[in-house]
Amino acid sequence: MFSHESTPLILMFVILLLCMLAAVLHPVHAFFDRVRRRRGSSAEIAKEVDSR
Repeated sequence: MFSHESTPLILMFVILLLCMLAAVLHPVHAFFDRVRRRRGSSAEIAKEVDSR
């Protein structure tokens, strides 16, 4: 009877899942990128100190 309503609901559910995935992965990616950048900059400082 209401089968025509299931397609938009499924589409909205998939979009919601993609948004939730992005909301979780974005901060995780930013955190690991910051850690990697900080580790790289501290390695450069250590090389600079060793070269003196």
